[in-house]
Amino acid sequence: MISLAIILSQQVDSDNEPPSYQEATAGYGEMEAQFAWDDKVIRRTFIRKVYAILSVQLLVTVGIICLFTFCAPVRFYIQTHPGLYMASYLMFFATYIALSCCGELRRQFPWNIILLVLFTLSMAFMMGFVSSFYNTKSVMLCLGITAVVCLSVTVFSFQSKVDVTSCQGVLFSLCMAMLLCAITLSIVVPFGYVSLPLTAPPS
Repeated sequence: MISLAIILSQQVDSDNEPPSYQEATAGYGEMEAQFAWDDKVIRRTFIRKVYAILSVQLLVTVGIICLFTFCAPVRFYIQTHPGLYMASYLMFFATYIALSCCGELRRQFPWNIILLVLFTLSMAFMMGFVSSFYNTKSVMLCLGITAVVCLSVTVFSFQSKVDVTSCQGVLFSLCMAMLLCAITLSIVVPFGYVSLPLTAPPS
């Protein structure tokens, strides 16, 4: 009976003890991160940084594509050495896996910058290699559309009246509509179901 009373008293004492600092602040980091992300100013600042980095990546990609497309010696060398494309693809795949799966690497400086630079250069090299086989008008049209879209979203993210991140449903619907249109055009146009006036009629 005495031992049982001692055990019960110890259990009551342990139940009455205040929680430790780790136990009391266990979910504080997650709550602070959630509250910080709910702040519109922080979200807009994050969007601005993301689109600033994206703009730099697009500028590098455009420069390499223009070099591979308009410089005849470089274009001939790239087209006659397809092994360079495979090397850039392997680099792109390795950096993509590292950025996607290794959370510590993409948060540590300077590894995050190194991986981002390698990722951008490998992607730009692949885009330049593919663009060297196409017509310059088609390449410039794609570059123009991409630049206009990126610049429009970047400028729109700098304003403070409309929150872009709160329109996730609308953005998802627009992306799905564009994806379905692209799939439909890729099936309909090559088989001649729809004729497009790509050339002017003879006079």
